[in-house]
Amino acid sequence: MHRAPPLPAMFRSTATAVSLVDSSRVEPPVVEPPDIDAPDDDPPELEAAPVASPRVDSAQLRHSARNAVVVAIGYAASVRFTEALLSTPALPPFLCIPSAFILVALLLTRPARWWIVLASTFVGQWIASVGQHASVSVVFSAFAIDAVCATLAAALIRRHVDLTTDLRGPSAIGAFTGVALIAPIIGLLGLAAMFGIRVPPHVITGNAPGGAPIVGTSWIVAVLASALAYVTVVPAVLAGRAAVRRSLAGPGIVIPWGSVIEATALTAAVAVVSAIAFSGFAPDSVARTIGLLAPLPVALWATFRFGLAGAASALLIGVSVAMRGLVHGIGFLPGLPTASDVVVHQALVFVFSTLLLLFAAVLDERRHTYGQLGESDQRYAFVTRAGSVFAYMLDRSSDAVTTDAPLADLLGVSTTERQSPTWWWQRVHPDDRPRLRRAWADRRANARPGRDLARIDFRMLDQDGHVHWFRDTPDIHATTEPGTPIITGAIADVTDLKNAERDAAQRSRELAHVARTSIIGELAAALAHEIRQPLTAILINSQTAVRVLDTQPRDTDAVREILYQLAADGRRAGEVIQRVRAFARKDDLERGPIDLNAMLRDAVQLVRHDTIRRRVEIRFALAHETMIVVGDRVQLQQVVLNLVLNALEALAERPPQSDRLVLIETARAASHTATITIRDTGPGVALERQAAIFEPFVTSKSNGLGVGLSITRTIVEAHGGIIWCESDPSVGGAAFIVALPLVSHG
Repeated sequence: MHRAPPLPAMFRSTATAVSLVDSSRVEPPVVEPPDIDAPDDDPPELEAAPVASPRVDSAQLRHSARNAVVVAIGYAASVRFTEALLSTPALPPFLCIPSAFILVALLLTRPARWWIVLASTFVGQWIASVGQHASVSVVFSAFAIDAVCATLAAALIRRHVDLTTDLRGPSAIGAFTGVALIAPIIGLLGLAAMFGIRVPPHVITGNAPGGAPIVGTSWIVAVLASALAYVTVVPAVLAGRAAVRRSLAGPGIVIPWGSVIEATALTAAVAVVSAIAFSGFAPDSVARTIGLLAPLPVALWATFRFGLAGAASALLIGVSVAMRGLVHGIGFLPGLPTASDVVVHQALVFVFSTLLLLFAAVLDERRHTYGQLGESDQRYAFVTRAGSVFAYMLDRSSDAVTTDAPLADLLGVSTTERQSPTWWWQRVHPDDRPRLRRAWADRRANARPGRDLARIDFRMLDQDGHVHWFRDTPDIHATTEPGTPIITGAIADVTDLKNAERDAAQRSRELAHVARTSIIGELAAALAHEIRQPLTAILINSQTAVRVLDTQPRDTDAVREILYQLAADGRRAGEVIQRVRAFARKDDLERGPIDLNAMLRDAVQLVRHDTIRRRVEIRFALAHETMIVVGDRVQLQQVVLNLVLNALEALAERPPQSDRLVLIETARAASHTATITIRDTGPGVALERQAAIFEPFVTSKSNGLGVGLSITRTIVEAHGGIIWCESDPSVGGAAFIVALPLVSHG
């Protein structure tokens, strides 16, 4: 391949290639930077094909044509630069930048539009051959070699390398360098086999008898020239583009001048050191070898400071200068380069470039991982503060607890106090400390990975003595030592939840008290009747006793009998008053064993006079066995009274001559459960209302509040039971069933 001298503005063409040919759009022609990081299937292109449209704007056509011209000129410049500085008359180019130029352009373009890039670069090949008197076959062969190798490399890279991360990670670099070496081999062999296009043989004196052409060596040099160009030019362009895009990603352009100055200094240092090393100043082979290795520390420093961008830039400069020096006979071996010298130098530089890129990729991946960890820690700290959820770890050997710093800050634990292994237990509420120790001791004794552990709520005290409630959710993780799992978990600050539950329970008790008071108001007449009866009896018996004493003062037996009756009537009045006071009291819950049958009979006594007034009959069908539940007697009586009073009001709508019956039943159900059924012969409850009647403020009474059944359900559920309604309006009557857990004797 015979190429012409270089054009002056070559490096400007490489930068211009990054913008390449942007597509025609129906909207005004705005050139946007290519976005390889976009998460779509294909990398966003530098050039987009014209969108199908009834008419194409002439400005869009001019824009696309201008970009195509830029690509063609850029490729022509790269051809002239390579031919003039990086090749010899005896061998093909040592560093094939034009092929790398095409590869960069293809990687930044959608595959459907690759033909535009290839057409533009083919024009550039003709521009580069002007004045060279090259034949058509030579021009086409040179372009075909660059284009086929670059296209094959682009196809393989798009298939095996994730370009959305800009060659981030050792695996991406490994795949990329493998493709960079394999694609020229396959491309050149394919061209030779299918079309007979070969790398032009070059004559090297002393390498073959009689100066015969060495075809095989020229082929190896061409393969390594393309591979070297790929691993130096492509990463440098992609890394530089990614750095520019990151700096422009924010709302305003922020230029890190410190990094810019350092990068400029490193770039200049690489260029100067490489130029000196390959200037041939060293007088002997040892000094020359030391000088040739001088750029290595600078390249490593650039890699360490700027990752892949620094490594790729240093490689591009250093390899270009090195290949330029090799053209002039400056290398590890003295004298003008022979074929074997060129291959050895190319192979060494390719291996070094691959290792440096892998090192840079590892550094970038590590920085990226540390950055993600830092962001994750920040998010974790924010969530911890916002959600008040803290992680902990229990040391099984010392019983010490390690927790997040925000928890210590919440409790006001000083840094000095935090160093003590016992600070945790000193902050746990004294009443909860034994319970928490027992729970954690059980975890230590029965810790098995994958086992579900019960949650526990406990209290801790801050430095001011305020109580904080926490809910412990434990977990177990296996360690490298068998039989010594680490118990970890999370504790959530549920102080607000506990306060809300306490307030809700208080409001519920107050509402229930109001409901009981309203019931007492409804039963005022019945209560007056209940109390009037024993008071009337007491009055009559006392008058009788006076008459007996007046007429028969010595009849002590008669007087004694009257006094017994007075005491019995007094006790009966006291029991009525006591039942009303017990029902109306507003005290904390007093849970204990309750005989359901006895509780039902006592509750119905409060409405006995009301049933007589309404001419309603109450019948009992109670189980013969004793059924004991645990609960508050007054609240369960309130449940019964609510349901019985509702039944009485429902029966009030029945005609006087009809049956007015309330049946109260108890029975033992499955799973250690007792049921209470209060059934009436009223009109029943419509099917669509049977579920809604337990909601607050749902009532069919004109003067009702609709809270009775809601309170009833709340009380039943607080006792671990359920309540529901059964009614068939076509038959009549409604039944309310309450199911409560029985005391287990096992």
